[in-house]
Amino acid sequence: MDPDRQGVSGLAGLNVAPFPDRVVEMISDLIATGEIRGGDRLAEKALADLLGVSRTPLREAIKILTARGLAKSRPNAGAVVSLPDEREAAELVQVMGWLWEKMAPLVCQNMTAEQLAGIEALHLEMCALDRQEQMLDWAKLNRRFHESIIAASDNEVLCEIALNLQMRIYLCFAIGQRTVERQAQSNREHGEIVEVLTARDSARLAGVLMGHTNRAFDTAYETGILKQESGTDSDANADKGATKPQT
Repeated sequence: MDPDRQGVSGLAGLNVAPFPDRVVEMISDLIATGEIRGGDRLAEKALADLLGVSRTPLREAIKILTARGLAKSRPNAGAVVSLPDEREAAELVQVMGWLWEKMAPLVCQNMTAEQLAGIEALHLEMCALDRQEQMLDWAKLNRRFHESIIAASDNEVLCEIALNLQMRIYLCFAIGQRTVERQAQSNREHGEIVEVLTARDSARLAGVLMGHTNRAFDTAYETGILKQESGTDSDANADKGATKPQT
């Protein structure tokens, strides 16, 4: 982690119980806002001081992040933030698309009126956050919005798999939504998702959700969060079916 960016988060003064899961959320917030970036080392002392926690829950949090594929352990270098390369990102989106196809009928069949109301309320909250300084709050609501749709499928095993993938995609793409204009576009797409959910149109739902994910993928490239491979490497990946998904 670049020490020059440590002071930006404003999290150090928070009175937060230092449980590993909460520390995971705090580190995730730093990744989502770009204060910790792909390849940054998760230096224990610097992070512990920044977040105001002891090293024991911090180490447990790093283990959780590593198990979820959000960090990688390097010999003699500790853990580093793991954002996917072009091929892995394309594969994440591809697999998420398969899961949406399986989940869409379950969501439309099993979603309760209360769950639908909750998803719509999250959408309205996001639409009300239209200032630059509200972007982290918006990103957290965005995560809850998608996780709520997944939960509405009412299939625990499918939810567990999808939530892990969604978290990896969230951290990869959240920092690509760092303009008011991009947030407004996402809000419009969320509005369409809510309309399809309200109609319980399972035939459209998977496609709408996949199109939304694809556009986030494109934004990540446009903003430089993800780097496209160049030359023969990119061509080789294309031959293996890891090209950018199209909307």
